[in-house]
Amino acid sequence: MARILQDYPGISLKAEDLDDKIDFVRIFGRPGPVHVEIGAGKGTFLLGRAGTQPGDNFLGIEWARKYYRYAVDRIGRWGLTNVRIIRTDAAEFIVESVPDDSVDCFHIYFPDPWSI
Repeated sequence: MARILQDYPGISLKAEDLDDKIDFVRIFGRPGPVHVEIGAGKGTFLLGRAGTQPGDNFLGIEWARKYYRYAVDRIGRWGLTNVRIIRTDAAEFIVESVPDDSVDCFHIYFPDPWSI
């Protein structure tokens, strides 16, 4: 029997709900270093790193709907409060929605070769 994936509104961000530039303090409800993972997949990196660095904020960007939904469910079940994920085109989102000098670290692991 297939697992029914849950949406966790506190975890999943919708690009259409964001105004202009993202306000990370508002999104996370606190200040702190911001890490952005491009191509979050099923959320493995986000879960591992966010769990060991609870003082940092992590934003995952994933384009593939099935992986995005899986990651939202997984992160929500773990109950991590320092992780958010958004389903959008990473390059466009970073240029249009991420303020300059607002991200402390970008993580890019195993990118799809056809999207580079």
